[in-house]
Amino acid sequence: MKTQPYRGSHLPALIHLFQITTGPILELGSGMYSTCFLHWACHPHSRPLYTYDGQAEWMPFAEQFRTDWHRVELVTDWPSLDLSGPWSIALVDHDGPGVVRGQELRRLQHAEYVVCHDAERHVQYGYTDVFPLFKYQYLMRNSRIRTMILSNTHDLRGFTL
Repeated sequence: MKTQPYRGSHLPALIHLFQITTGPILELGSGMYSTCFLHWACHPHSRPLYTYDGQAEWMPFAEQFRTDWHRVELVTDWPSLDLSGPWSIALVDHDGPGVVRGQELRRLQHAEYVVCHDAERHVQYGYTDVFPLFKYQYLMRNSRIRTMILSNTHDLRGFTL
């Protein structure tokens, strides 16, 4: 498990977007920071949260959060995962092979907001050709681990954290 504090650099985006949205949340890749925050933020109102991870070693951690409103599942085939839900927030931060993250971004253009962690690795994760598919983009530069917020629904010009 990666427990370095800088790995939580996407938390300001998640916290802010959580406060301004009300719908279901998708988390692709469980994590020490995002899963804990999203679970407890969703808890008071049982806001639907879906956590999917492709690494079996993370499942004992993630499964601790499973409830009737927080779905937790191991993914063995990312392309077959149904991402068509009406997501208010979709976090893309999983350890899929190569450009899988970019493929997921393509399939999440309908989400209100997509939070793309590790944006500085845009070539490695196949983000380069996908970012332009989103009308609005905001790059967080507060850490060496970058986070990109994407949307085709909400104007991010002038967006600040």
